[in-house]
Amino acid sequence: MADADRALALDFLRAWPAKIAHVSTLREDGTTTTVPVWYRIADDDAMLIWTRHERRWVRRLAEQGHLSFSVAETEFPMRGVMGAGPAVVLGDGDAIDVDAERAAIMRRYVLPFLVPAYEAARTDHRAIVRVELERLTGWSFEDA
Repeated sequence: MADADRALALDFLRAWPAKIAHVSTLREDGTTTTVPVWYRIADDDAMLIWTRHERRWVRRLAEQGHLSFSVAETEFPMRGVMGAGPAVVLGDGDAIDVDAERAAIMRRYVLPFLVPAYEAARTDHRAIVRVELERLTGWSFEDA
């Protein structure tokens, strides 16, 4: 992807209001599973996803080390981004501030005054998945 196209894709992923990402991982039987997630794009252009260590897709990801995703608009011009890359599951004790990342991701999806209550209700959500965005593809309904 050309640098200008990559920059447009990253701008789309960073845009507010935030859109839900759908991530896919490979099951043991070779089929895929796709789940909706909340995310943000870090300053170094990695995708950071907030979740729980106990989720099956997170456990598989910890073993496989790779995922793919898509993010799309449902209103015109109906643009989207698909991507993939190596991923790692991080948590408390790793080189990441889990509380700061949880709050940063939540602020993309809920009103600021609701963040503390939302954090308190989800104390078991302590995993941050870090995805290196090796592959990005942007698309638009206008391009079809």
